[in-house]
Amino acid sequence: MSDFFIGFDRHPETPPAEGEPAPSLHLKPDTLLRHMMALGSSGSGKTVLCKVLTEEMVRNGLPAICIDPQGDLCSLAMNADNPEFLREKGIDPEMAAQFAATVDPVIFTPASRKGIALSADPMAIDVDALKPRDRVYAITSIATMVVSLLGYDLDSDDGAGLVAVFDRALTRLQKTNAFPRNLDQFTGWLLNLDDATKEEFGRYLDVKKIEHACQKLARLDVGARRLLFHEGLALDIELLLGLGDRSAAEDGKTRLSVIYLNTLNSQEDKEFFVAALVERLYTWMLRNPSKEPQAMFYIDEVAPFIPPVRKPACKPALSLLFKQARKYGVCCLMATQNPADVDYKAMAQFGTWAIGRLTTRQDMKKVEPTVKALDPVNVDAIMEELPAQKPGQFVLISPDNFEHTHRLQCRWLYTKHETLDDERIEHLMDLPYEPLEPDPDAVPITIRERFEELEHDLVVRELEETEVPEPADDDDEPLPEEEDEELEEELPPDTPRSGPSSTATLQTDPEIEECDRVLAKAASMSTKEFAARAGLGESAARGRLARLYAAKRAKRFKQGRENRYYSLSTGLRPDLGLDRRVSVIVSRVTSNDAERAAREVRRTSSLFGLIGDDEELDHAELDHRLVIQLGFTEKVTRMFLKRIFGGRRHDEMLDSVYLHPENLKIVIFDPEGGIRLEERPEEYASRIVDFDGAVTFEEMRPGEVRLHEPEIKKRKSDEVIKESFKRRFRATPKRIQPVFLPVWNLHLKSSTRPSTRVVVIDALVGKPLDW
Repeated sequence: MSDFFIGFDRHPETPPAEGEPAPSLHLKPDTLLRHMMALGSSGSGKTVLCKVLTEEMVRNGLPAICIDPQGDLCSLAMNADNPEFLREKGIDPEMAAQFAATVDPVIFTPASRKGIALSADPMAIDVDALKPRDRVYAITSIATMVVSLLGYDLDSDDGAGLVAVFDRALTRLQKTNAFPRNLDQFTGWLLNLDDATKEEFGRYLDVKKIEHACQKLARLDVGARRLLFHEGLALDIELLLGLGDRSAAEDGKTRLSVIYLNTLNSQEDKEFFVAALVERLYTWMLRNPSKEPQAMFYIDEVAPFIPPVRKPACKPALSLLFKQARKYGVCCLMATQNPADVDYKAMAQFGTWAIGRLTTRQDMKKVEPTVKALDPVNVDAIMEELPAQKPGQFVLISPDNFEHTHRLQCRWLYTKHETLDDERIEHLMDLPYEPLEPDPDAVPITIRERFEELEHDLVVRELEETEVPEPADDDDEPLPEEEDEELEEELPPDTPRSGPSSTATLQTDPEIEECDRVLAKAASMSTKEFAARAGLGESAARGRLARLYAAKRAKRFKQGRENRYYSLSTGLRPDLGLDRRVSVIVSRVTSNDAERAAREVRRTSSLFGLIGDDEELDHAELDHRLVIQLGFTEKVTRMFLKRIFGGRRHDEMLDSVYLHPENLKIVIFDPEGGIRLEERPEEYASRIVDFDGAVTFEEMRPGEVRLHEPEIKKRKSDEVIKESFKRRFRATPKRIQPVFLPVWNLHLKSSTRPSTRVVVIDALVGKPLDW
């Protein structure tokens, strides 16, 4: 890992020769384990300096989590695109390009889908996995977060009493292996307390006040505020750091996560979200200790979240993180323009200070003791210098790196430096994702689609991992006959039935059934279309669709850049473009016929087995190959006598031909010789001998037919098919529709080798098919 290049020394001990640049300043990576803070009034350049440090962390392969209260950090996701501007700023464009190629920037937006939606349920912490001492702290922190969400002053009697009640309740639930999985479960438990438990909790707070607080807690999960707990991906540190298989990580790229807080409406919600994030980060680092730097946590404009007197929900968590993070390899970085408004105990945990322009006496007084402790000889000169510094200039005090204080001129960024609002963030996340090694055959996806895929997969995985309780013995009794008949009447026509229904099949989830019914109203639906049809919010709709998918009642496919879902109950295959019933040629060759055909096409040895080997039929499977039926009109010149006596020169023919879906050759059918492909067998297309009048067609749902899917996906477009036809025949192409030809795949196994040979025969006359 290389040192972090942060800028240039404005006043080096040895001045550079004329025309030479000032010497560069670097920080050792280990320095940031003792944390760093940037101070300075508005416009001093402290945010640029912090972004420089973030870039250096990521450039060295260390992921970063950045808390952005105002939108200043979101532009870390915007690559610099003006080489001349970079050169003017002293930045090598090649370095910026290398950074852009290896960074994986994601903007997360709590409770909103402007960026990548992120939710934070305060109960979603695995307290059982923590050591007893850490578990006690975690439960108290959860109780504090919830009380803060309800709007209580944590320093008031009611606030402190309610924290004690919730702490006691959660401790009891954890000890009985019933710790709530989410806020809704905890609320439900509190609303159903028995009198003895209420009396016990009454020691901490008046029972009526507890009941009132529980009602307020129930209202948290209603309306727009519930998005904070349910909208989008669940808050997870490995997701933010781009680690593991639940983060959409890509080898060779380093995650840079920006959490944009302005999508939250109140300061209390922002404080809660920061508390929830820091709580999870603390738990993660306890489980993943490292003596070397392994991640960065950066919070911009930190003052409102860790003030000197007031106690917001996130203050205890931030204080503990700043105190303990260095032991576990987590580097902390914070910035503020009001050092007087930051808790001094927290500031004392930071070993490197970059002090930009300060203008108020209060702020100067706040930093002077630290400057005096770190550089007692030059303290007066430094304090006089601070108000006169220009943007990007800092007094850098870092005893772990330098013996003396340095005057830093911060370098410029590899990325753009802009303040983004909700709309620009939305646009940024809708840009195409650029993988490190692009697959030329892959359909490009946006950054948003990449994480929507992840969200869907995680919901499905969670549902699949949920244990389903075994039914009780009483449930094995069959339903009365009249109830079974009633169920039969409700089934849609053509629903396949496979014998008597078991109790397991009759037990259904009403929510799943209703979702399936809504989804089956169309061949396929996007999440937005399903949400509109079902009367749900988009987040709830996404969850319902994931449940349908996990229950194997629906499937998902991509149409362009959009995810679409379809119900398996429809029997359609919109993922293959088959959104209605299709024509299937009825097979004439039975399985017994296929076995006899296999004996004719199998290989046999000769010269007493010295040459070749013997093959036997391993198994035969009925498959269906796509054939394109193209309708057309054609003028055919009449015979000479007919022209004389009939008065017309041409006959207007309405007919159809059948084409191979890929090479577009004409399909010829001979009831004796089988099927063959030709480029142009006749002058007139209407004289081609094919399936019309020679076979039986049946209308079927595509989901009921075994299909050769790769061939369907590679079929030529309608435009290409029609152009190819017009080049060969003087006819006008009309309607195109798919037809499915039955074939038998004969799997022939060698007696001497492990390989299997597949021979395809048509299922009309049983002849080998050269397709």
